Amino acid sequence: MAVLGIQLIVTLLTISIMQKVTQRFSFGKWILCKTGLVYYLHPTDAELRKLAGIPQPKPKAKPKEGENKRGKNKRKWEEPVEDKTFTVPRNLELQLETAKIFPKDVLQLKFFTEFVWLVDYSVFVLVVYFITEIYCGIYPKGNQEVNLSMLWCLLLVGFALKSLCSVTSLYFWNNEAAAERSLVLVGGSFCFVLALGLLLIDESNLEIGLDAAYSAFNQSASVFLEQQTMDSEGPASKLILKLCFAVWCGITGALFIFPGLRVSRMHLDALRYCSERSVLKIFMYINLVSPFLLSLLWIRPLARHYFSVRVFGNMEAPLMSEQSFDSMRFWLCLVLSLVRIISAPSCFQAYLNLAQEKIETMKKEAGRISNVELQRKVAIIFYYLCVVGLQFVAPIVLCVSFTLMNKTMGGYGWFGQHFYNPDECNSQQEPTATLSNLLPTDKTTLGDAREQWLVALGAFRQIFSYEVFRGVFGFANWWMQFLSFFTIGCGLAYQSYFSEA
Repeated sequence: MAVLGIQLIVTLLTISIMQKVTQRFSFGKWILCKTGLVYYLHPTDAELRKLAGIPQPKPKAKPKEGENKRGKNKRKWEEPVEDKTFTVPRNLELQLETAKIFPKDVLQLKFFTEFVWLVDYSVFVLVVYFITEIYCGIYPKGNQEVNLSMLWCLLLVGFALKSLCSVTSLYFWNNEAAAERSLVLVGGSFCFVLALGLLLIDESNLEIGLDAAYSAFNQSASVFLEQQTMDSEGPASKLILKLCFAVWCGITGALFIFPGLRVSRMHLDALRYCSERSVLKIFMYINLVSPFLLSLLWIRPLARHYFSVRVFGNMEAPLMSEQSFDSMRFWLCLVLSLVRIISAPSCFQAYLNLAQEKIETMKKEAGRISNVELQRKVAIIFYYLCVVGLQFVAPIVLCVSFTLMNKTMGGYGWFGQHFYNPDECNSQQEPTATLSNLLPTDKTTLGDAREQWLVALGAFRQIFSYEVFRGVFGFANWWMQFLSFFTIGCGLAYQSYFSEA
């Protein structure tokens, strides 16, 4: 319980620091305003008239001095009615001006608050998590207590999913976004069917751990229900549980489809703009292929077999142990996610450059366009910068969150020393707590309440064991990586098809 008290202190301190630090320094604002991003200014009406050869409007007439404005000689001065909408040729030789992004410019952006909150909260979650990990590493008994950092990670998952839902809802509230709505529904349905097929793969090939998690949960839950003298046939069948996982996969697939398309477009544009910067180009390539590489780490014949089973040449043992391979997988998930965050400013700048690209594309078209529509075409790119930022950051946040939860809740270690080994675990250990013993009474003291809390926590740990959490969060972690790779791959195929067309 001492470790739990330390975690409560760290949590309260972090909350108080969050309120003070974010007012002066925000990592989300820093990404938008301090990384050298520039946006394109839309042309003014005067500039468009000058380029199109349209006469400028006459200035407003002023009344002469000394003229009587009262009585019957009163003269009515009316402002000339000016039509502010006019048309210009589409092939107008127009070059947009650029401006550096300042904090006052981003306050008006759509979803600015959500983007800044998600990024800042993610930073504080990482701080709380690694402080807790360091403390539990110094005092190993802390691993037996409630880990409050998991509550922070769970809230982070909720915030990320809520942000993606808010962004996706834009396509359903807009009457002109019928094609986008159809794409979201098709993407979710396809991911649901794809998940059903992937969940049928034998876990000797795809090690997501759901079968082992179901067996452990079914056994411990059945024993617990028998001790509570409850008539039950046990938990739901494996088919129903996998169907629920497939539904969750379909929902997340619908939320990821447009972020994947957007990220793939930004990557291609960023690679084109940084062709002369070799170091940045390497980062962009790593960023592009990292979801694919990470999703392969859960395929046993391609990853674990070569690293921790097969013995090469004259070696006496594999390259690493089973535990070291698990730790290496977590490190790679975090490091490659960090690389993706580092490349965020380049991707955002590639998105902002779409304003000039739209103008260059418009020059190849015939006909005329109104000044309002042309200005809107340019201004809307910068207005939706935070929407694009959420589409870029939220999938990475989900990958990191499920990686941390898989490591901690699954009893893994960072350096190959796990807290749980299924080979050494006594699977016949039965829960000893009963619900009748846990109900409070009038004579319950503080010490009795503490003992009841420990007994309830022990019963919960025996039902939802490390093996159960390994299956649940292991599958969630792998699905996030695979979904990022799948949606980005679809986006690359889409972009290559239309670029060739």
